[in-house]
Amino acid sequence: MRPIRRWRQAASSSAAQSTRSRVADSAIRHVSDTALWVATFRAQEGQRADAAFDDRLASILVGERGRAIARAIPRSVMVEWGTIIRTSAIDRLINEALSAGVDTVLNLGAGLDTRPYRMKLPASLRWVELDFPNIVELKNASLVEHQPVCALDRVGMDLLDRPSRNKLLARYGATSKNTLVITEGVLSYFSIPEVATLATELQAAPSIRFWIQDFDNAGQRRLPRGWAAKLKEAPILFKVNNWFEFFEKYGWRSSHVITSLEESQRINRPYPLDFPFGLMLRALPKAMREKIQSLSGAVLMQSIAGSSSKPLNSSQNGNATLQPLTNSRT
Repeated sequence: MRPIRRWRQAASSSAAQSTRSRVADSAIRHVSDTALWVATFRAQEGQRADAAFDDRLASILVGERGRAIARAIPRSVMVEWGTIIRTSAIDRLINEALSAGVDTVLNLGAGLDTRPYRMKLPASLRWVELDFPNIVELKNASLVEHQPVCALDRVGMDLLDRPSRNKLLARYGATSKNTLVITEGVLSYFSIPEVATLATELQAAPSIRFWIQDFDNAGQRRLPRGWAAKLKEAPILFKVNNWFEFFEKYGWRSSHVITSLEESQRINRPYPLDFPFGLMLRALPKAMREKIQSLSGAVLMQSIAGSSSKPLNSSQNGNATLQPLTNSRT
């Protein structure tokens, strides 16, 4: 099956239509349904006394279908923890990129993200969300009475439609001097060649200087039991042994890495005691536990080609002293 057809398959059963269903369907029938899955956990976060952030608009978007999907997929406690850690870390990285003069944010595969409403962003910032048309329609209809804090555009498109994607990159790139791209929770559903192509095309766009991703450096590990069947229509495809080396081959170097361990310690959210992995993790020596929890997280990358004109500090550890980027390996 051709990549674009795979990515578009079953779009008619996607989030916008499913949320209106009288009986909540817990099946993931298209990759866009994963947006409902993770947004459910962001919606729940604001109910905590120690909430890392408050994403109250997510509750409007996910509906009962999102909650049904979240309940149906095994290891929901683990997914909730990872979603909160990832979201909190990416919030920090966005602020760091904005401090470097970013004037445009391109959120590719934005899903049900509501940062233009909940974060303190400059009013002069232009924020652009790209996702399937059904996701865009859902957000436009559900959030019509809510006001974003900055200029916000939404574009409905298939991210694997390269001609359309490149036209959009050219259109926004022509009116931007310093662009940040975000691909939160997106790359795992792309194949390795598809990610390589995207990285190459983003690096070739002169105005795109920064790229925020969530990363998983665990390589070819198996999915939790039961996930393969649940994610049959949205399989996890992108698995590499060294995340940072992969992207450096295509012109992107990590500037600030925030591991899941670091962020969980910062917001005082230890890995949950779910069975069996949480208990097994607690039984391991501390050094091994910390190594495992450092395999994932979020990273702010900088275009190697653009680093000389818009330098940003470089670090492989969020607690390290930052130094300007050079062409040497960090």
